[in-house]
Amino acid sequence: IVYITHKMNELFTIADDVSIFRDGRHIATHAAKDLDRDRVIQMMVGREITQMFPKEPAVIGEVILSVKDLALDGVFEGVSFDLRRGEILGLAGLVGSGRTNVAETIFGVTPATGGEIRLDGVPVRIASPRDGMRAGMALLTEDRKDTGCFLTLGVGENMAMAALTDRYVKAGFVDQGAADAACGRMKDAMRVKTPNLAERIENLSGGNQQKVLIGRWLLTDPKILILDEPTRGIDVGAKAEIHRLISRLAGQGVAVIMISSELPEVLGMSDRVAVMHAGRLTGILDRAEADQVSVMRLAAA
Repeated sequence: IVYITHKMNELFTIADDVSIFRDGRHIATHAAKDLDRDRVIQMMVGREITQMFPKEPAVIGEVILSVKDLALDGVFEGVSFDLRRGEILGLAGLVGSGRTNVAETIFGVTPATGGEIRLDGVPVRIASPRDGMRAGMALLTEDRKDTGCFLTLGVGENMAMAALTDRYVKAGFVDQGAADAACGRMKDAMRVKTPNLAERIENLSGGNQQKVLIGRWLLTDPKILILDEPTRGIDVGAKAEIHRLISRLAGQGVAVIMISSELPEVLGMSDRVAVMHAGRLTGILDRAEADQVSVMRLAAA
């Protein structure tokens, strides 16, 4: 049996021998008993991993987004929090707790039925994703294949999609040259592995698809970036790259909401952690006081 995986628990549970590949090259083959998780990760990404979540210090600025008693009938209610420039706010909770619904309501996918959203202290009505984008927001959706990628279109077309609303459209026509140039620069900046921008995105790995989708939103220069499961189903090398990117964006003043089902990721990357249970926000923890026990206590409240 040849078993292909990037999940470490599976690897050490079933494998007798392990072969590691990186960027199309065979790196090494060892007996599984001679390896440990850190050694495999080092060979996969080509460097030592001293910490999986490279959170860099960032200056936390003024409040950019304020949500008060936000509600969506039958789904969640009474959600209130502030988000500051340069802050990474983790949103934790069990599956079905309402995390994704809150993100989609803030962005306008499902307009709120109650409560208030303020941007820079000014009340706003976000009734559609277009409203959210015009307000400087971006939403990386939970499932990249169902709600993120246009699988039969090329990398460039996928990346330019959100910016075509105004930035690269003049008098009703797309400035294709400008769009292609911007996508090429973003592809290089995001280190997307693809033969060219015309390559169909369905042919890329999950990690590279995710980087294309993040690049799509970065082309809109968002002030608020909402990331729903940004590293789900991708390998450890791509995860580390995306974590560094998130930290770098926060350092540039972008306000980030990060939803993740991986508790170590939430704890490792967040300045504060907001926890949801059954459609309600049960608490917000500072980075210093947040640990797995305190988060799970609120998630199961």
